[in-house]
Amino acid sequence: MGMKGESTVESDSTPAGQDGERGVWPPQLAAALAGLDAEARQAIAEVVALHREFPAWAVWLPHEGRPWTAVRLASSRAPGPELPMVWVQGVTTAAELAARMRSVDAQLAHPRPALLPASGQ
Repeated sequence: MGMKGESTVESDSTPAGQDGERGVWPPQLAAALAGLDAEARQAIAEVVALHREFPAWAVWLPHEGRPWTAVRLASSRAPGPELPMVWVQGVTTAAELAARMRSVDAQLAHPRPALLPASGQ
């Protein structure tokens, strides 16, 4: 699926309920999207693509001039209010958001070694 900006979020399959180029959608989805303009439908398509590539992230749609925003846990532990979070904010396109999310995921997958030993060692 192509997104606004320089890069795209890649998809490995046709979305469920979509049939080739015609775009046959389940009735519930068609009804939910019925009153939205093209820009809103595009934003929803982009957030779906982001969710498919980044299931560990929560993404907020841009609304009334606000930028795209995403958040995820800074670890792979189960969610909890005491755990640190990583925020990505201030980007104007879903493609920019995806690039920053990829960067954060790469850093979390390969953490830097601590410069100082932990206390008590």
